[in-house]
Amino acid sequence: MIQKGLNAWTASENDFDQQLIIDLGSVKNVTRVATQGRAHSQEFVQEYHISYGSNGLDYARYKAAGGEVKMFEGNHDGNTIVKNEFEVPIIAQYIRINPMRWRDKISMRVELYGCDYVADTLYFNGTSLVKVDLLRDPISASRETVRFRFKTSAASGALLYSRGTQGDFIALQLRDNRLVLNIDLGSGTPTSLSVGSLLDDNIWHDVVISRNRRDLIFSVDRVVVQGRIRGEFSRLNLNRALYIGGVPNSQDGLMVKQNFTGCVENMYLNATNVIYELKQGYETGEAFKYQKVNTLYSCPEPPLVPVTFLKAGSYAKLRGYSGSNALNISLEFRTYEMHGLLIYHKFKTDGYVKVFLEEGQIKVELFTEGSPKVKLDNYAEVFNDGRWHSLMLTMAPDTLVLSLNYRPVKTTKKLNFFTGSSYYIAGGKSGPRGFVGCMRRIAVDGNYRLPTDWKPEEYCCPNEVVFDACHMIDRCNPNPCEHGGTCTQSADEFTCDCTGTGYAGAVCHTSTHPLSCQAYANAAGLSRSADIQVDVDGSGPLAAFPVTCQSYSDGRIITAVNHAVASSNIVDGYQEPGSYKQDIEYDASRAQLEALLNRSHSCSQRLDYMCRHSRLLNSPSEESNFHPFAWWVSRSGQRMDYWAGAPPGSRMCACGVLGSCKDPSKWCNCDAEHLISDKDEFQMDGGDITEKEYLPVKQLRFGDTGSHLDEKEGRYTLGPLLCEGDDLFNDEITFRISDAVVMLPAFDFGHSGDIYFEFKTTKENAVLLHAKGPQDYIKLSIIGGDQLQFQFQVGDTPLGVSVETSSRLADDHWHSVSIERNRKEARVVVDGALKNEIRTAKEPVRALHLTTSLVLGASIERKDGFVGCMRALLLSGKPVDLRSYAKRGLYGISEGCVGKCSSSPCLNNGTCLERYDTYSCDCRWTAFKGPICADEIGVNLRPNSMVKYDFLGSWRSTINEKIRVGFTTTNPKGFLLGFYSNISGEYLTLMVSNSGSLRVVFDFGFERQEIIFQGKHFGLGQYHDVRLSRKNSGATMVLQVDNYETQEYHFNIRESADAQFNNIQYMYIGRNESMNEGFVGCVSRVEFDDIYPLKLLFQQDPPANVRTIGGILHEDFCGVEPVTHPPEPTETRPPPFVDVTSDDLHRTDEAILATVLAFIFLLLIAVAIVLVRALSRHKGEYLTQEERGAEGAADPDSAALAAATGPRVTKRREFFI
Repeated sequence: MIQKGLNAWTASENDFDQQLIIDLGSVKNVTRVATQGRAHSQEFVQEYHISYGSNGLDYARYKAAGGEVKMFEGNHDGNTIVKNEFEVPIIAQYIRINPMRWRDKISMRVELYGCDYVADTLYFNGTSLVKVDLLRDPISASRETVRFRFKTSAASGALLYSRGTQGDFIALQLRDNRLVLNIDLGSGTPTSLSVGSLLDDNIWHDVVISRNRRDLIFSVDRVVVQGRIRGEFSRLNLNRALYIGGVPNSQDGLMVKQNFTGCVENMYLNATNVIYELKQGYETGEAFKYQKVNTLYSCPEPPLVPVTFLKAGSYAKLRGYSGSNALNISLEFRTYEMHGLLIYHKFKTDGYVKVFLEEGQIKVELFTEGSPKVKLDNYAEVFNDGRWHSLMLTMAPDTLVLSLNYRPVKTTKKLNFFTGSSYYIAGGKSGPRGFVGCMRRIAVDGNYRLPTDWKPEEYCCPNEVVFDACHMIDRCNPNPCEHGGTCTQSADEFTCDCTGTGYAGAVCHTSTHPLSCQAYANAAGLSRSADIQVDVDGSGPLAAFPVTCQSYSDGRIITAVNHAVASSNIVDGYQEPGSYKQDIEYDASRAQLEALLNRSHSCSQRLDYMCRHSRLLNSPSEESNFHPFAWWVSRSGQRMDYWAGAPPGSRMCACGVLGSCKDPSKWCNCDAEHLISDKDEFQMDGGDITEKEYLPVKQLRFGDTGSHLDEKEGRYTLGPLLCEGDDLFNDEITFRISDAVVMLPAFDFGHSGDIYFEFKTTKENAVLLHAKGPQDYIKLSIIGGDQLQFQFQVGDTPLGVSVETSSRLADDHWHSVSIERNRKEARVVVDGALKNEIRTAKEPVRALHLTTSLVLGASIERKDGFVGCMRALLLSGKPVDLRSYAKRGLYGISEGCVGKCSSSPCLNNGTCLERYDTYSCDCRWTAFKGPICADEIGVNLRPNSMVKYDFLGSWRSTINEKIRVGFTTTNPKGFLLGFYSNISGEYLTLMVSNSGSLRVVFDFGFERQEIIFQGKHFGLGQYHDVRLSRKNSGATMVLQVDNYETQEYHFNIRESADAQFNNIQYMYIGRNESMNEGFVGCVSRVEFDDIYPLKLLFQQDPPANVRTIGGILHEDFCGVEPVTHPPEPTETRPPPFVDVTSDDLHRTDEAILATVLAFIFLLLIAVAIVLVRALSRHKGEYLTQEERGAEGAADPDSAALAAATGPRVTKRREFFI
């Protein structure tokens, strides 16, 4: 075991280029790898990937099922062994381990597990094939598995083919260096799957095909694609021949004309090793059903030696014939680069010729002595597609021939040149950047030399040129661009073109369409109607589809999905029940419609049928003899037993439910044909279908419409599917305490994932969500109230991207945020418009590995908590039911978006400032003060006291003023409040009359008016609250006193009169300047529209236009105690849940050993204490005077009564310690 060895491999440098290569001596079957760090240290590898090969030059990376390089979990300390199993064993001689993440230094101990590999191999030369006769032993199966390995340097060829007499076939072929599987189970509609890329690299590739009825799994080098076979059949019936490596003639399902060239080994059909049985049959002379043509039981290497130019600065400099007036150079190349120099040759005379890639096209630039420079562009197609292309350049006097893929183009031009001695291949000269890719079969003037024979001075540079291997990576296979994006690539990276997909971002992940009509209305506003596309699952697999959004004045938002059926359709000439059939095709697929239905509050669809002598449900009927002439079909294909407007299962129309049919004995109007007196009269049955589980209508069936010659006829109308609202935006929760969190299951970001939600808060700094892995993490935070920051770490480098908004995010309004992390970037989008992104490292491509719960509302440690509301949470397009977490009674979490201000805690029209965990009241626009605007601001007035408010030129004119004053007095007379204008002579006065009544006297220019509020004495020392206002253009005075009924006083104002109170200059409290004595008592709550004179008077720096006359006045609360709210119950966070089954609580041997040792230690201490006590004790004596007979007495008095003798002195003995 590796744990017995203390030595470890330590890399000389700590970077991503370090490799540990293990030579197993021969090809082995490797099933598992185990790793450790350096013993007794903190040096270990935390993550690594594995490559493998058979010659030490070509390596294939071990890939995950999705096509990305698989990252293996390493160690978390220096001593623990971590094992990783290979789901598909590695067949190789060389194993290369590349550390991708480490602690301190790259150090590791490694052990590989496996066994010897036995290969049964066949070589096919392009004319070879193996035929397996199935006539005597046909295949008829619902499931099968095919496994084998192959390697080739040819881009196309047939690998496996068989067919049956019923139209079944299976065809596996290599086409343009990709594997393509075509299969048909007899339905006549083949299913095609494709996987792999660059498979003509002469490296062994593992292939697995597994079918279970119509479910198909197709895998190459562990990259898996899955599909479902078309048609209704599930058995594969093959009864002719099974061909391996080629076919004798053209066959259905094969898209290539070539037979396979290369090697195949260990081909298994289910459990049968075909090559082994073939070999055994021929060796024993009893091949029976096997026949082979031109095959070998070995795998010779092809006479091809590729060379890889890794960087733009690498090149080869080969010699040719100098001084000749003709040249010929040929090669094959493959690349993904748009630009690159392929060939450059300088003539001995002036001039040169170069062949290069420009925007993927092959072009020739030619310059000769005495002729201008010309550029030849003879091929329209591009050649940077990663395939091998042949190129030959031939020049002679006055002639140039360029041949690409054996298609020559001849150019005739006056050419005089003599060749130089050197030819630059792939670079080495200025001009186009150097070529990056692979070349082979490079021949100069007819001379071909293997690249492995090149001398050091013939190429540059040693670390940038790789011989006998083509080191290219197809970054576009599997396609990293989501939702149908088009992938292009270079040697370094891929690029996604998202045009026309409806998605955006580096990998076309994020939808550019709103989630629903409700989301559209929330973001952009919706006045009446809009035709848009919605993407109900955001970044999920469902595409966007067209809808019509309709907005109504009552706030309803309706989504309409249309279909292709005309608004009104005639049914005539279909007599048999259901003989007329109309399929309904919607603008959305069934999956899209179901997603919309599931998210909507309610849905409906209108269906009407107008009939003339045409019966509908043939009512009345019992369930057992229900034989309708017409019906509709639900989305799941169920034939429905009721008509629109009636409940399910009723076998009725709407009139049958309401009892309003033309014929009371029938349940549908159309079933009452015998009551129609006019043969041209139509009846109608219709209504709304509202059962979401059945919507939308998939098909309509009608009958009993006779022939075209009679009067029977039907007409139907089917409306669009109408859905109201979006439950996603009703899924709201409130975080009312800063350390409250919602812990969701761990979210697998993988290589591409996103989180979308909306939030509302007033907190300026808070963590919105947080999750961690062993080393990776994500965190989204609000910074400063106007910035969203997304922090994450994938690997060793923490990164962050922020979006700063011009408006506040902590403004107590809903804001949307979408965070996305993919293979190329991290992206944050705020409110659908503001966005920012940051590029991530090109290599290595890592998945974001998170293992903790996805915590909403705070960090994992419950710090920097968020208070506010969240809703509409989508994790990679999948909605999360937030309310379900609130319903569990989580600490500090409430259903809905309910803040502290929802209970209107601020009194007297104070403005509540929401904090969600608390609140504050803004009392600026009230006549009160205090924490809830309930503290009185009053003044105790003496007869000579007065408060004067001067409008100082900002005279005010009103027609619907609002006045309020509170007072208490025992002197039943006096001036309370008055408003005057010396300009217009108009005034308004509130006073208490000598009789204790409340009087309002005013003159607004039309005539003097007086109002007396009788029936109440206002001079008894009670506190009174008076409100005065006007309405109806000033013609009605409204008086509200305390809680008495509001009184309205109407005045007849002439049309020529003006009811406006003009140019108010002064406001007086207590008396005016013409009075000697004023009001005696306490006045408070004084307000006039938005003016609060007493509040201004008693503030710290009162304005100059408010002053007292008649002595200094002090603030008073007028005997009114402020209202207070009962204290809210205190919430205490429950203790954390302890998982008793957790591995952390059962740490195996160490925990058990520690427990045993602790128990022994405590036992020894107890024994020692007992021994010490035993050895330390001694005997002592004492005297007592207890009386006999009193031993059992309860107290001294009882003892004295029960004593048989008097006090007797007794000597007793006792042990002391």
